[in-house]
Amino acid sequence: MTESTGERETKRAATERAMLDAAERLFSERGFETVSVRAIAQAAGVSHALVHRHLGSKEEIYRAVMRRSEDLIRDAAGATEDLGEAISLMLREGLINRKPYLRLAAHSALHGLPYDTSIVSFPAVQRLIELAEARASRAGPAEGVVEPRFAIAAIVALNLGWASMEAWLVEAAGLEDLDEESLVAGLERVMLYLAAALVPGDDG
Repeated sequence: MTESTGERETKRAATERAMLDAAERLFSERGFETVSVRAIAQAAGVSHALVHRHLGSKEEIYRAVMRRSEDLIRDAAGATEDLGEAISLMLREGLINRKPYLRLAAHSALHGLPYDTSIVSFPAVQRLIELAEARASRAGPAEGVVEPRFAIAAIVALNLGWASMEAWLVEAAGLEDLDEESLVAGLERVMLYLAAALVPGDDG
């Protein structure tokens, strides 16, 4: 019995998902430079040639991993026009479901991987900037207000830093008594406070 087109497409999608999952895990653990396509293939349980055929070069795999996770984080905010709600939803998607991606982004930046090797345009960050600029424009000009792009850059840096250093920070700050939800909720409150302080507006 031969496979239908739909079954082949489902199987192909599952195979690509397994390869991207393996690549994301390896890149986040070891960094871009030390991971080979062969290692990705082995971790995914497929052949080296299959990875190349489906996903291309190591650079293309890296960009596919980043694009997939960044899109999922952006999409977590749905159609909300509220900056605070978008930050909360994206934060939770990132820290609960996409932590390896956040660690990968932080590791890449800290270890000198050129920015143009990445996906270059980060949809989740761009969406937050749009919402911050809209909120600031509704509030009108104000003395000493931080430029919205800079405010979002600082909030994103806090998110990436927490994701990549959480175990160390929890011990350093004596937060071992808090469960994962309490840690995420605490970070969420800090980010929302920063957003309201840095990007004041009629809804903040």
